[in-house]
Amino acid sequence: MLKKIILKIRRLKSIIFPVRLKNYQKYQKIFKQKNGLEVGGPSPIFSSSGLIPLYPVIPHLDGCNFNSKTVWEGKIKEGNYYNYYQKRKGYQYICEASKLDKIESNKYDFVISSNTLEHLANPLLAIKEWLRVIKPKGYLLLIPPNKKYTFDHRRKVTKFSHLLADFKRGVDEKDLTHLEEILKLHDLLMDPGAGTRKNFKKRSKQNYQNRCLHQHVFNEKTLGKIFHYFSLEIIDLQTRKEDMVILGRKIN
Repeated sequence: MLKKIILKIRRLKSIIFPVRLKNYQKYQKIFKQKNGLEVGGPSPIFSSSGLIPLYPVIPHLDGCNFNSKTVWEGKIKEGNYYNYYQKRKGYQYICEASKLDKIESNKYDFVISSNTLEHLANPLLAIKEWLRVIKPKGYLLLIPPNKKYTFDHRRKVTKFSHLLADFKRGVDEKDLTHLEEILKLHDLLMDPGAGTRKNFKKRSKQNYQNRCLHQHVFNEKTLGKIFHYFSLEIIDLQTRKEDMVILGRKIN
């Protein structure tokens, strides 16, 4: 309940005092009249009052969430129910971010995802799958949080070598490799929705059901290495206080 109240206050604040990415109009021009997929949305960041207001210029957007009930969206169901902007609706997929079997290859002009990558145990596997469903010369836009402004501020940035090792050994979403580190360094004062230390530990052990953990911590350098690994042309990479933004284009 408290978390929902906090989110409502933040959304109201963003409407009254919208904060824009300095070159957001460039993003709007790129995404205008293109059709795509959003993983882990809808997100206030892409709303008309958000950091990068893309929803108003996108004619069709499908969505993907891992379960029919999430901490962030509540209950959702698969079908034409992905209401991302005003009366516009796309198809809501219920599936893992790293296993989009229901979607054919080269279907979308882009994939966008805000504050989702850090929740994935195997982000490289997910990105590989997202690129599969993007057309050649399509776009990938990721917005992970800047750890300095989150409850992760005590943690070290995850090394690309670690992400690559997880990818090569096929880590799945049940993985809790980072649990000990998270329980030790998580700043509960910046995460009121987590409750007491005891409740947070209990919730964290059930991460496969709720996906609340930030499995990994990113910075611009790591994001750049990820995009280079997948041979993506980096169009923009910047940090805007709470958020990091990286936009790339699929070459092949």
